[in-house]
Order: sequence, then structure tokens, then C-alpha cells
Amino acid sequence: MKLDKLLKLIPALAASLSLASAALILYFINKYGVNVPYNDQWEYVGFFDHLSQGMLTFEELFRQHNEYRQFFPNVIYVALGSFTQWNVRYEMLVIFLLACLVSFNIYRLAGYTHVGKPWQKWLMFFLANLFLFSPMQWENWLFGVQIEYFLPIACVSTGLVLAFTRMNGLLKMILCMVLACVSTFSSINGFLIWILLFPVLVFSGTKNEYFNKGTVIAIWIVATLEALAIYFSGYQKPGAHPSLSIVLHHPLDAMFYFFGTLGNTLRVIHYLWAIIVVGGMICVVFLMQMLYVVWHIKDKTLLRNALPWVMLGLYSMGTAAMLMVGRLGFGTYQSLASRYTSFTLYAAVAVIFFTGIILQHYARGRVISIKIKLGIAVLVAFLIVSKIITYQVAVNELKGYHAAIIHAKAGLLFINYVSHEECANKIYPTNFLEIRRTANILNRLGYLNPALISTNVMQDLEDTQQGTASFGTLDTVFHLHDNVYKAWGTAMMPNTKEAADAVLLSYETPDGKSKLFTLENTDSIRWTKSFTLDSVPQNPVVIRAWAFDANSAKAYKLKGTQRVVLPQ
Repeated sequence: MKLDKLLKLIPALAASLSLASAALILYFINKYGVNVPYNDQWEYVGFFDHLSQGMLTFEELFRQHNEYRQFFPNVIYVALGSFTQWNVRYEMLVIFLLACLVSFNIYRLAGYTHVGKPWQKWLMFFLANLFLFSPMQWENWLFGVQIEYFLPIACVSTGLVLAFTRMNGLLKMILCMVLACVSTFSSINGFLIWILLFPVLVFSGTKNEYFNKGTVIAIWIVATLEALAIYFSGYQKPGAHPSLSIVLHHPLDAMFYFFGTLGNTLRVIHYLWAIIVVGGMICVVFLMQMLYVVWHIKDKTLLRNALPWVMLGLYSMGTAAMLMVGRLGFGTYQSLASRYTSFTLYAAVAVIFFTGIILQHYARGRVISIKIKLGIAVLVAFLIVSKIITYQVAVNELKGYHAAIIHAKAGLLFINYVSHEECANKIYPTNFLEIRRTANILNRLGYLNPALISTNVMQDLEDTQQGTASFGTLDTVFHLHDNVYKAWGTAMMPNTKEAADAVLLSYETPDGKSKLFTLENTDSIRWTKSFTLDSVPQNPVVIRAWAFDANSAKAYKLKGTQRVVLPQ
């Protein structure tokens, strides 16, 4: 009886922990999301520029970007950006809401497919949410452009749920085709929905007679081919990407890459070969579960219940295969990129629910042995413990990602005063002149907050409320060689005692002004900066240092000055 009472508590506990896991991700987005375009996002500045001039066209939104025709994400970026002055933190919120939609769809699927008793369903749902709302996806939670990574699975999972509703067959097909189009023109792996969704529509058991008609099957096939034809019309392989034929020349590396993407969602230790082994185990278990269904193919109930989880798992494996073909040239270790886990975590989620369905089928007419029950309990405990172990590691990576972007934002704000040679800009390192041009376009539109710095006089940026608080020091400046000098010290943000977003170095003019001549957007409280004084007109030079806050665009004077006598 005590065990029965304990099991009755699992649904409430699982629901609470699932909500907590989602709430933590929302907290991380709110705390660590930075309102500044990053990397690929800079290529979308043209949308807002052309929109402001009334020149934005359908062709521009539909145009190929890398391997993608991400028309629907582009529409979201433009619509959302127009209302929020392109505050990219709202894009991060959309990503979170899409993840919540996927979570809800998985819950609905668990109910439709009868994965087990109520407490078992809730336990599996909680385990699924450990993957869905994991900080392991930190690169996607804090990068708004990754809407294109979440839209396809939102469409796939919504389509799977629709397949089990009692909706009119024609309406169901129309809605599923709309979802398929959104998925296809969001990310290149989105076209998998055409392959994955239709079998579930046929075998779902509700209005499925509509999808057994030859005409309907033909329409679906024609629509699939037409969508692919439109997608690949004028398609060009990105020049900077490796050859797709590498997988043929290095099949073993290709297999390792494939397993690496699958195993990274369940990373216990950051060791490539261990992750590859985990990915291989997920793949093997999933294949064995599929064979079980094939062995009992005459059991239509089993097929109906298992099929959506088969398709969910195949979505991840199909995407992993596409990543393998397109990215193997970057090296096997690249399979561990955080952003890919948003694609591949559904293989593990599918295995979880697949296990419940198979155990329920296996238990009909027989008693499940204590060994099997213990084995399942050990696996559940392993999943929970592994996620707990890796949680803080993933959060630290998330914080590091935030630090890199906020320090880069500080450098961006001074882009009209500091050259690329003086301060390597981390936001878009490939083309300094292009980012300076596009940053000024955004600034003109009012889409940079705060705006680009318009003065090099530090008193104009100084926070006059800093009082006597200490924000760090300028410890020393010494001569290296020729006209090259090196300074070091410490710099902290107000109140947080974390590293300043940037350290600014200025020289004193005869009229008492401090003028910026270089900066260092370091990620550490202790900073060093090498520089020249070629552009400084004074001799001797009095150098001062400042901590800079990228969110307020305020500077805070550091203790100490250094006097440098230039060689004649």
C-alpha cells in the first residue's frame, strides 16, 4: 500500500520538476541573454534596412542562406524586430516558447499512444523534459537566430499530435501540409517531415481511412516533390563548407561523427570517445526497439502506438546523418557543438517512450521479472544522475558564452573609434569593415541599444554617481620595444564584482579631458593590454583606465594613473 501511495505522488512531482526545468531555462535566458546581434544575425541587417526604405521583397526573405531557405524564420525576425526595435532577446523567448510547444506535444502524444500507467507516463515526460530544457543547448537558448532549429521539430511534433485527433481527414491533411511547408522552409532538415508524418497519418487509427486512398497518397507525394524542387531551385553549395563526398572517403570518421551528435545529448564526461559510445548505444537500442515492432507487425495497436516515437527518433537520426554529410570536413570533434543537441535529443526522448510502449506490450499475459524492473530503475536513475552531474558544467558553458557576447558588445559600441587591429571584435570576426557598416545602419534605425558611442571623451561617458566605490586599478604601464607599451590591472562591473565588459585606456589632454585611444574587451577581471602611442599628441603621456558597462554605456574610473615619457 505504501508503494501505491508513493507512485500516486509521481505525477505531481514530475509535473513540478518539469515546470522547474523549463523555468530555469527561462531564468537563464532572462539573466544571460544579451541584446546584440551575433555572428549570422548581422547578415539580416539588410532586412530592416530595406524594410525602412520600403524595398524588402519576398525574394530577399526566401533567398538561400548557407544551406537553408529559412523563409518563415526570416518572417519572424522581421515582424518581431519591427515591434521590438530588433531586441534579439525576444527571439530567445520565441525559442523558449517553441520548446514549450514541443514539450506539450510530447505530453499529448504520450496520452494518445498509451505509453503506460499515469505515473509511468508522467515519469517519462519528466525524463523527456530533462533533455528538452537542458542548458546543454546553451548556444541555442542565447542565440535568437536559432529559431530555425526549433521550428521544424515544433512542426513535426504538432503534426504527429494532429494525426491522432478526430479532425476531418481533408482538414487534417491541409494543416499537416502547411506544417510541412513551414518546416521545410525553416531549415534544410525540415523536409524530413514529409517522410515522417504521412505513415503516422495512415496508421494513427483516427480518420486514417482517408489517407489510405490512392489519390491522397499521390497528392502527398506530389506536394513533397514540389516542395523539394522549390527548395533546391537555384541551390548552391556554400563555398566555405567542406566537400560532401568526404563521408565516402572516411566512412569510419563519418560513423563516429554520427554517433557523436546523438551521444552529446547525454554527455556525462566531455570526452569524445565516451560520447561516441553513448551515441552508438542510443542508436542500437532504438534499432532493437524498431525490430521488436517489426517482429510484432501484425499487432496494429502496437504499431499505432509505437509509430510516432519511431518517427520522432528518425527525425533526430535523419538530421544527424545530414549533419554528418555536411559537417564532417570540420572534424569529428565538431559533432559536439552545443547547437546540434537541439536536433538530436529526440532520439533519446523517443527511446524513453518507446521503452514504455514495449514493456506494456511485453507485459500482456506475463509478469515482468524483477531483473527487468531493476534494470529499468537503474536506467532511470542513470538518466537523472547524469543530467544532474552535467547540469552545472553546461551552465558554466552558458555563462562563458554570455561573457564572450557581452564583452564583444562592448567592443562593438566603440567600433567607430577603435580599429580592428586594436580590438579583435568577437561578434562578427570575419569582416570588420562590413560589421562597422551594418552596425551604423542599425544605429541609424535605432535598433542598437545602447547606441554606438558618439564621443571619445571619457568624461562624457563617466557615471557621475560612482562615488568612492572601487572598480579596479591601473597597476602599471611599461615599455616593451620601439613604441609598444603594455598595461595591466584589474577591472570589475558595478555591484557584481564580475569582469568589466571592457577596459578603456585614455590619455589626458592639456585642457583636462581624457580621450579614449584603445580598449580591451577581456573576459577576465585581471586584464592586460599591449598598445602603441603613435596617435597620442602629448609627451609625456598621462594614461588612465576605465571599466565599461556595455548595457548602460557608462564608464567607471579605475584607481591610479601612469605617466609615460615617449622616446625622442
